Amino acid sequence: MSYVAYNTYADIHSIPPAAEMRKITSITKSQPVSYQRAVKKSRQSAVRILSWGVDSASVSVSTGTYFAYRGEYYILTVEHGLISRDCNAIQIEADGVLKSCLEIIAVDGRADYAILASEKIPNRIPLNFPKDFVRTKRAWIQVTSALHGLIYTGYPNTIGPVTLEGKVMGVSADEFIYLNSYAWSGSSGSGVFDFNGRLVGYIVAIDVGRTEYGFDVLENVILVSPHYQIDWSKLFNK
Repeated sequence: MSYVAYNTYADIHSIPPAAEMRKITSITKSQPVSYQRAVKKSRQSAVRILSWGVDSASVSVSTGTYFAYRGEYYILTVEHGLISRDCNAIQIEADGVLKSCLEIIAVDGRADYAILASEKIPNRIPLNFPKDFVRTKRAWIQVTSALHGLIYTGYPNTIGPVTLEGKVMGVSADEFIYLNSYAWSGSSGSGVFDFNGRLVGYIVAIDVGRTEYGFDVLENVILVSPHYQIDWSKLFNK
């Protein structure tokens, strides 16, 4: 009896602290090294975007991707996640640390993106623009091909960061990538990566379609906007 009690006690005290299990660098070692690196890039560049209504108590929560260009720091997120166009009503959160929006560089409602200038975030590692982005014709053909694997990290339902994997289902006529995975409110703006750690695009919506209950949200069909839809000129000319 004492032997069983000792083993139970030892097992309990071998459990790591919750903070260690929640670390952004807690990544499986069971996958190939290239896959681990891709997951690491996805997790270490993901941030939560908080946007407040200037004249109301409403708040919108979405996800953003932290990147660097010419020594400055930026966030790529979705336009529909910003209640206000006032940078003072927007904050960037990573592991409980809040950083300020310094400037709204670009906003586009049609392509549904926003680029924010940000303070340096010490507990995140920025992507390098454009090095860490899909760029060549060959790469685009590869990452948009049917059943190609992609991953993203986001903050669905205000939890997270959580990392999910999915497969390409196809590309729409207006050039959105259909991804078979899962997403919920708050996932919008999440950066989507290939297994080589290159940014493909960002989540803009969950699809809606006909079900046995009528038209409903299809939480396993995600619309991803490829980053070539973004007009980067405002960043270049800043």
